[in-house]
Amino acid sequence: MLADLELLTQVGPPDGDPGEYLLVSVDEGRVFVDLAHRLTRPLRLTPAEGAALLLGIRALRESGIAPFDDAMQGAEKKLLIALGRDAREAESLATSTVVASISSQADAAVASHLRTLVTATRRTERVEIDYAAASTAQVERRPFDPYGMVHHAGEWYVVGYCHKRGDVRTFRIDRISALHTTGIKFERPDGFDLEAYRRDRLYVPSADSINVKIELDQLAVTRIGANWPVGEITTRDDGSAVLDVDCDGFEWVTQWVLGLGRHAAILGPEEARVAMRERIARLHTLLAV
Repeated sequence: MLADLELLTQVGPPDGDPGEYLLVSVDEGRVFVDLAHRLTRPLRLTPAEGAALLLGIRALRESGIAPFDDAMQGAEKKLLIALGRDAREAESLATSTVVASISSQADAAVASHLRTLVTATRRTERVEIDYAAASTAQVERRPFDPYGMVHHAGEWYVVGYCHKRGDVRTFRIDRISALHTTGIKFERPDGFDLEAYRRDRLYVPSADSINVKIELDQLAVTRIGANWPVGEITTRDDGSAVLDVDCDGFEWVTQWVLGLGRHAAILGPEEARVAMRERIARLHTLLAV
């Protein structure tokens, strides 16, 4: 009975009444379970499904982003064996399909950095990266403990501990101009879950984000309600509040503060206050035309 039930789990739950698929009978204390003839062998991959899996495996092997070439080659062999007599047709479909290769020198650099970072992550080895911040365009060297890679909106990011900022940060890999391994081991935090980190954080501060402090009066706090930006909120006894928020540049934060009018003000840093004054000046110029 257990063997038959295990077979049933391979073909998925039935859409109709279980009685249409299973015949269960009891005779003198013995239980007999018979399967319908159409479920006497597990479902198999179609040639098209096999070709899709082959394309995925081969694209990963040829991309250069993962140092698992031997494992991918073994997976391809197992897939072809599982396809049986349909293996030749699936391989023909996969071979006749064009998979785009690395198209530029920049893509090749990202692929090379990805391979190094994946290896460093597996070995829990600290790296040093030369990183160009979006806000300053200046390249800085930063010691970094890589925890894992994230692909988002067409770009690759590495998540880990930035020793310059003293916090977990994300770095966009195409902004890394140089990458060096150090041979220094680091300890990954107990219980750190990369997927949970990505899923639970509405906003993950990038490596070059800037902390902005915003003062809000009672009316602004009331208007915001439950729709606070992701940040640290300090509420005062009089109902006002101070919000600390990480920003990649000042475009969003100046627009948000401007929308609250005289009921909100940027306290710091000074470059954020300058960006706010410049935005107000541009608005005055537009209104004067």
